[in-house]
Amino acid sequence: MDRRDVVRALGLGGAALATGMARAAVAESAVQDSRPIVSRVALMDGRVVMALTIQGAGPYLFMLDTGAVVSIIDDVLAKSLKLDQRRSLVASGVGGPVTMPLYLARDVVFGGGARQRGVAFAGRDSGFGPDIRGALAAGMLTGADSDLDIEKGEWRTYPGGRPDRTGFFRIGDAIKTDVTGSSQLFGDATINGRRFRFLLDTGAPGGFSINRRSARELDLWNDTRPYAPVRPSGIGGQDNLARLVRSDVVEFGGARFERPLVMVRNGTTRDGVDGIIGLSVLRQFNLSTEVKARALWVQRHASPEPLRDRYGLSGLWLSGERDQVTIADVGTGSPAAAAGLKIGDHITGAPFPALLRTLSGPPGTEISLQIDRGGTPATVRVALAPYL
Repeated sequence: MDRRDVVRALGLGGAALATGMARAAVAESAVQDSRPIVSRVALMDGRVVMALTIQGAGPYLFMLDTGAVVSIIDDVLAKSLKLDQRRSLVASGVGGPVTMPLYLARDVVFGGGARQRGVAFAGRDSGFGPDIRGALAAGMLTGADSDLDIEKGEWRTYPGGRPDRTGFFRIGDAIKTDVTGSSQLFGDATINGRRFRFLLDTGAPGGFSINRRSARELDLWNDTRPYAPVRPSGIGGQDNLARLVRSDVVEFGGARFERPLVMVRNGTTRDGVDGIIGLSVLRQFNLSTEVKARALWVQRHASPEPLRDRYGLSGLWLSGERDQVTIADVGTGSPAAAAGLKIGDHITGAPFPALLRTLSGPPGTEISLQIDRGGTPATVRVALAPYL
């Protein structure tokens, strides 16, 4: 579906019941029984999205971000809607801290279903992706017993508590309550037989990632293990260069993943958390929160999509702009390493955008690169190929 179809499907129709996305919203509800309040969601361009109307305007697409402690809105949209600006706040995430204005939006309707009288949004200039105007924080799931049912395309909240969860796998200690803002979701997973603690982040498009310190325990970061360089980014901008490596097995939520790619992060970390499990994994499950017990229940889809298994087939990471291009990293075991390319080599004779397009070619593509190494020109040929 294109953007118009998604908005039409998510934002129109349905009863606008007087409830919302967190504890304050549940208190507004007149429906204090076991019937859920249902709002619609969809997968679009690697995001879980919901259509919102704000103060009678819209609908606008927002993504669901369980890694966020505060909901975020495109600053341009906030100003066009003349939202009441209250103060500023500092939020931290991948890429570091960032200061954002805080707005109050009134009469917000979620996915044609739930309604909340007032919602706080932090303003951000950009970074949501095409057609997405903001992000909804983890409180969508951790403020009250809720389901994120990707198979049915529904977000359901239960003002009176969620009934039976037969067929689900229970993850204990999943909701951290002693926090400012929305409580995030956490869970354990094992990588190559060792257990680690992860933030469960639907706003992160990737799969499994782990910090460098924890990866060293698994011998996933060393000079001999093949890797593909990658640069993660988040609310604070770009982070340090990371590595995509091949692990043996990962187990999460009662499911087993054979030889998945794992990103080893080399930058922003947080105490008590070893890594992040992103939407590429979480989209394979229906999620259900039991807030009083601080538990998350997960149910793997009957026919889950395979994990993304994509990485740069050259093994190069480039930096620069226009005609000033420098090799920032060369993955161990990669075609670029086999061709003798090194960090610090300058690539000449081709603009940066054209180089990126060429290096994104399919397996078997042969590329001729003109390089300058310490003032000495040379021609190097690289054949793109899978190597992890």
